Amino acid sequence: MKKPDSIHVGDFVYCRSKYYRDQLQLPQELGLVIEIKRSNLKVLYSGDKRCWLPLETVAKVKPDLSHSTLAEKLHYLIKRVHADECEIVSDGRITRVTLRIDHIDHEAVDDVRTFLAGNFISLAVVPEGMAFMQVEIKFS
Repeated sequence: MKKPDSIHVGDFVYCRSKYYRDQLQLPQELGLVIEIKRSNLKVLYSGDKRCWLPLETVAKVKPDLSHSTLAEKLHYLIKRVHADECEIVSDGRITRVTLRIDHIDHEAVDDVRTFLAGNFISLAVVPEGMAFMQVEIKFS
């Protein structure tokens, strides 16, 4: 039996369970994993719908990305800084993404600025305890 690919924060998943899709009123579309706790995943769907799903109910999917949707932009940001967790707050105009990371270098900062281009507002790094940091990225 082949072991399934590990799922990480920033991966796209599809909920295979009709029961969970129906109970949580999930769209039949891909969602973005924004947090992992034990065997549960916090998944972000379009329209800012978020839910926790058991790991065994989802399948990892590798879509073709144009980086035009919020989820696709978040995917890039999460993967570029190797984030362990993601928190998103948006008022419809400005999106603030807080990512828990181990480290960040100036190349990653430059890549984020280049990727977001004219939509980039700010990037701040804040220590979190002894081992981690948080990077807060704001963009429109």
